[in-house]
Amino acid sequence: MLVLPRPTRTVLFALFLMVPFMLPLEALAQSSAVGVWNIRSRDMTDRATGGIRSVLLRIQGAENEFTGEMTAVSNRFLPVEQLSIEGRLIQVVFGSYEYSLETEGEEIRGTVESPFGVQQVSGFRQYRGVMYVGDVSEEFETTRPGFLGLSSGAEPPTGVDPASWIRRQISSVDDLALIVGNRARVPVAFTNAREFQDELLANLGRDVSMLAVWVGDRLQIRSIDPS
Repeated sequence: MLVLPRPTRTVLFALFLMVPFMLPLEALAQSSAVGVWNIRSRDMTDRATGGIRSVLLRIQGAENEFTGEMTAVSNRFLPVEQLSIEGRLIQVVFGSYEYSLETEGEEIRGTVESPFGVQQVSGFRQYRGVMYVGDVSEEFETTRPGFLGLSSGAEPPTGVDPASWIRRQISSVDDLALIVGNRARVPVAFTNAREFQDELLANLGRDVSMLAVWVGDRLQIRSIDPS
């Protein structure tokens, strides 16, 4: 019978006691990814935000069964195409954006690869201050540049006057929307278009900057500034 020296037996016993605590470390690291992350990158094409692009990543689930959603241009959460979590490392594919992220406590950083190239991103865990669709939270006021067009997304044909063409397509200002986005043109409708009827009609087919509050996936207009 092999008898181990007392110091060896003490070390082995200590390691045996630590096993239950060591096993969940991976799970604990993964669970730290759960929550809403406010992720920011430079976007010099977005004048209204001062060149900062901000999106929200929401991760839910536990024990290797995770789901992910990100905010689109209308601040509505949409499912991501791919989500991989290994410890503190998070890989996300959302449309043409591929994120490689690492969490550290309440902060997150990494890179995003898109048609514009590879950019550094950083952010933090979001607790409040932004309105998630379907949640009750504080107002999310935003300034959005865009084109005043049709809520259907149809664009004026080449060679025609945009304002005249759009006016012929609508039955009321409720048919109008702010067309936003640089690559994908997305129409965002209004909750209070009739309150700003004169300004909307005066700027049909033009680029404007709009101060508004998100109400679900629509904008409640506060002011319209012609570009």
